[in-house]
Amino acid sequence: MRSVPERLLTALGLAGGLAFVAGSVLFLNPERYTEGVYLFIFGSAAMLVERLGLIWLERYRSSSK
Repeated sequence: MRSVPERLLTALGLAGGLAFVAGSVLFLNPERYTEGVYLFIFGSAAMLVERLGLIWLERYRSSSK
């Protein structure tokens, strides 16, 4: 079973992916361009934090054995 930090990072990555897609769609509407940019940036950052967090957890666990 996955640990709480893994689940939180996965949820963050999922939210980031959804924000990334929503931001990409909003780029198509000139009236919503700014919102699209913010969602796109948030989504990209959230997916990066998820990946880096999972890498850190994996290395932390392997070094503590």
